[in-house]
Amino acid sequence: MTAKTTRPVLRAGAALLSLAGLPAVASAEDAFTLDPVTLAETEETGTEIATGDPNDSGRTALGKGSVEVRGDGSGDANTALTSLPNVQYRNDTDTDAGENGDDILDLKPLEFSISGGRVTENNIMLNGIGINSVTGNESPYTSTELSREDSAPNMYAFYGLHSQTQFVPSAMVESVEVYDSNVSAEYGGFQGGVVDYKLAEASTRRASGKLSFRFQSDDLVRYHLGTDSGDNPNGTAKPDFTKREISLLLNQPLGENTALIFGFGRRDAQTSKDKHPQYLSGRADNDSRSDFWRLGLAHDFDNGDRLELNGYLTDYNQDWDSPYSDDLHIDVKTRSLSTDLAYTRHLGAFDLGPAALSNVTLKLTALHQDNEASNVTEQNEFYSWYGSYFSERRGKSFYTDAFDDWCDTPKAARSAEDYYGCRKGGYGSRYYSDLRNRLGMLVTGDVWRGSFKLGAHVERIEADRSGDGFVSYTGPVMHLGGPDYICPAGDPACLPDQYLKNLHTQKPYDIKVDANVAEAFFELDQRFGDFDLRAGARFSYDDVLENAVLAPRLSLGWQPSPDFSVVLGANRYYSDDYMAYAIHDALPRGVRYRRDHDDTTGEVGDWEFITDFGSYSYNQSGLKTPYVDEASLSFLYRDAWTGGAWRLKLIDRQGKDQFARSSDSTKFKNSLTNDGTNEYQSVSLEYQRDWKTRRGALDGVSFYASGVWARRESSNNTYFGDLGEVDDFIWYDGKSYTGAEFGAVTGNLDIPIRTTVELNSSWKNGRYALGIGADVAFGYTAALDTDKDGTFENPEYGSQRHDIYEDYEFDAAVSTFLTARVRMARLRSGNLDLNIKVANLFDDIGNRRATDKNPWMAGRSLYVGTTYSW
Repeated sequence: MTAKTTRPVLRAGAALLSLAGLPAVASAEDAFTLDPVTLAETEETGTEIATGDPNDSGRTALGKGSVEVRGDGSGDANTALTSLPNVQYRNDTDTDAGENGDDILDLKPLEFSISGGRVTENNIMLNGIGINSVTGNESPYTSTELSREDSAPNMYAFYGLHSQTQFVPSAMVESVEVYDSNVSAEYGGFQGGVVDYKLAEASTRRASGKLSFRFQSDDLVRYHLGTDSGDNPNGTAKPDFTKREISLLLNQPLGENTALIFGFGRRDAQTSKDKHPQYLSGRADNDSRSDFWRLGLAHDFDNGDRLELNGYLTDYNQDWDSPYSDDLHIDVKTRSLSTDLAYTRHLGAFDLGPAALSNVTLKLTALHQDNEASNVTEQNEFYSWYGSYFSERRGKSFYTDAFDDWCDTPKAARSAEDYYGCRKGGYGSRYYSDLRNRLGMLVTGDVWRGSFKLGAHVERIEADRSGDGFVSYTGPVMHLGGPDYICPAGDPACLPDQYLKNLHTQKPYDIKVDANVAEAFFELDQRFGDFDLRAGARFSYDDVLENAVLAPRLSLGWQPSPDFSVVLGANRYYSDDYMAYAIHDALPRGVRYRRDHDDTTGEVGDWEFITDFGSYSYNQSGLKTPYVDEASLSFLYRDAWTGGAWRLKLIDRQGKDQFARSSDSTKFKNSLTNDGTNEYQSVSLEYQRDWKTRRGALDGVSFYASGVWARRESSNNTYFGDLGEVDDFIWYDGKSYTGAEFGAVTGNLDIPIRTTVELNSSWKNGRYALGIGADVAFGYTAALDTDKDGTFENPEYGSQRHDIYEDYEFDAAVSTFLTARVRMARLRSGNLDLNIKVANLFDDIGNRRATDKNPWMAGRSLYVGTTYSW
């Protein structure tokens, strides 16, 4: 049985795609250049795929204009990457895509997958410095995000973990380089891809600066009811919020050879939400804030040497109040400091006998990072009481006024089954932290028929996870007749008409894991006639897994003419995500107790030991380092008719030795194995063209279009695999699957066929700028939950209750984006611009669906702002 949607595809989206014909009308006499075009007196640059180096077949560069056009307007730089062919971030099969206040407060960067890798397995860099989180990037117990948590949070959960330590605002980004395949040996520590954000460098030319402001509120967003029925059965109000972003950048020369650069960016949001109606605290007002600071100093010596010192600081805080409890509040925090020092010296030429080196440059680097993620709460005791309980089915009726000063529950039943909890407290604060110190060197130069690179670094990582511990009282036993309960003296979990029978305790803990890492790489790039060979290898060793691994990198390019090249790549990439599980080793899961009462006297008994949950251990000796083998084939063609560049790229990846839970793991004992696998294939076609003109009102145009087909399979979609024993089963197409098996079959984060169109333009010598584009996900068939279940036979687990899934045919979905800038004033000291950003211009909510709890889905969204630059 196949369900069919009736929502029509927006004709406007198809019309936008007709822009793809624009290059055909360009004059064939326009000169083509490999370098990105800078439009007259503006900073607008588009997307670049032709770099001049054939072996960089996996590289795509986004200029400042592309970052603004492709982004969603929120100030999150990561959103500009989501329309690239081999970047996946969304899943149109999402059945809980509604937006609430906690979604809006989440200002952390969007996480994404590159070429099939998990979202935690990219190498994210900032001006060439890694900003990856090596410890606090994933937690096995955080299965429900805070934005969907309407009951008690998991007592072990850690919220707000992220794969990045620095949250870079888009207003400060000058360009972005993305590598999705055929990556040089210079880069390591990933199984997905590499992203390098480039910020403005300190300059001695002149003092300059830029101040920008951006604003959005719920009045600037068009919301739709996205439930299957199109109704709002719970009467949930639309999100009520404001968002602001401010950014300041100052560049100041300090003499002829020295310059200082300072930057500050803040994004903040405010919203409110309803708590459960019995709590007298009413609505909860929450806010979030993401601050990013940078300070850089650059000095050029008279002999050509260069010294650079940079510091970056991210300070993030997000409030969360549970609607389920009276006072359960969590501050989700990230605070990360990164400082790096680099000294570059030009060494000139060396004669080493068979190898004559020239243009040799030595770069020495030192890096210190201090990163912390935390969930801070003032409560470490949790109490779960009943205020009233009316059940016709169970024949129970209970009401207490013991909590009326903070929890006012109905005194009489309002329905046949009517329950109201009165819950207080929390589960204590938790912390991740890591200190990283690194020394490195890089030597580059020319040799024989090309160039070489040689680099190495050593690093010390000191990681820590700690927690305050907690005491949790649950399982209320209500007084339904007989004598009042007689409570032990001073017992906070016992009242005359109700007591709590379950006690779960976790002692304070402090877990430390240290790592020493050594890495080195060598790469040789040589030209032989029409052929270009880039061969290299990357060696790495860490004393956590105690593995020494060698990752070969090989790229062969054939360029018979300046307008055509073919590149074949064969590469291996190793993960450095090994500390994510090591930091969980020895995490205590606490002890459980239980008690009862005497029915005759009402005396409540002593606590009796039930279970020691032991340590949460994933530390398993003898593990191999996970890796992925990649084969890629790329064709680059410079079209003489339109003057544009075409790139056809094929990628095949096979992931081996991936971490997975052993088949004999249970809820109380977990072991890691290397039995996990994944694979990814894609075929993409891209076109890019820049025009610069001095005729008429138009300064220049940058155009980009792409299309991609991709598929992904993974044996487990999280680093840790599913927790506990198998307890979910899916029946689909006449066959039984476990949840993990079904995820491996259906893939993750990839829509089979997608296209993107981007057009940037500048007018009147930079006075006006307009960027427009569209992302199109073509129709496809996917398996969705029918909300029905049944009992079926599983080959391994026997007769089990299954969720029933069926095929669902999705329509094509179009998301159109627009960015406009108008220079309102050209002052002697600088320029004042008005900026407008429209996301989802034609108000298409796509194929995703919302739930009754979160029924509102955002359609067209508008941001407005100003920029003053001098």
